[in-house]
Amino acid sequence: MKKIKMYAGLLLLIAILSACSTTANKSYTFEEVKNSKINHLHGMGYINGGPEIVISTHDGLYEYGNDGWKEANSEKHDYMGFQAIREGFFSSGHPEPGSNYKNPLGLVKSTDRGASFDQLAFYGEIDFHYLAAGYDSNAIYVLNETPTKDMPTGLHYSADEGSTWKESSMNEFSSEYISNLAAHPTRKEMITLGSKDGLFISKDFGEKFSLFNKAKMVTYVTLTEAGGLYANFEDEIVKLTLFAFDSDQEIEIQLPKKQQIEPIAFIAVNPENQKEFAIATYNNDIYLTKDEGLNWETLAESGKLAK
Repeated sequence: MKKIKMYAGLLLLIAILSACSTTANKSYTFEEVKNSKINHLHGMGYINGGPEIVISTHDGLYEYGNDGWKEANSEKHDYMGFQAIREGFFSSGHPEPGSNYKNPLGLVKSTDRGASFDQLAFYGEIDFHYLAAGYDSNAIYVLNETPTKDMPTGLHYSADEGSTWKESSMNEFSSEYISNLAAHPTRKEMITLGSKDGLFISKDFGEKFSLFNKAKMVTYVTLTEAGGLYANFEDEIVKLTLFAFDSDQEIEIQLPKKQQIEPIAFIAVNPENQKEFAIATYNNDIYLTKDEGLNWETLAESGKLAK
């Protein structure tokens, strides 16, 4: 298995399973923002079917809806590898300071918007930043670069929320740099990898990949039922592109009218309205469009949340 370099560090996984869960915090809710400056953004998506956009930060969860920004009033865990699903979200990371939870959290799943979570695997053993989850299928993919006795180097997937794992061969994947993994929302067997050499797609749980296009320096990709969106950074130009699985045509999305858009780190698509999606850049600018890029709303600038 060739060595694969990640854009933002190594992915570490140890397959040690646990089946415990936390007790829901009954006072947990999203309320008026007290800390409006975000320093570390770890993911975003439409958890629990939306309609709010939820972002994962070093200091817990924030949501954006009709009333603007709100933040979780407790359970301010440092969620890494955050992946929205219709039931809630999967994540990893570290517990908030003073918590009784083990550090790191391992693979966890929340169905109550972060009030509590189930400890699915790796609890107290590992924090991993790179995972993908099918929005409706709940299939989970991880890429492990650090071999252990339980999980060798390479791509692995779980169809039962972390109880068991299978290794994927990654045949015909030819790039050395991967930006992220993206799972199809309903087809458990389908996964896409963003890379510096284009988009690679597998339709057999990662056993064999094919090059979907030759876009250079893909920084993020996300999948929808019929296709998806990817961002890339080539010749110092940031692009956001809409694609379909059954067509060679791609549509470049008009980005926010700003002097210079930083490379895009995350993309989240509303599962109920795919003309609505949000992007976040590497310097924590966040933008939202509800008409496929014709108009954009600025939700944050350099990590400062809009009022």
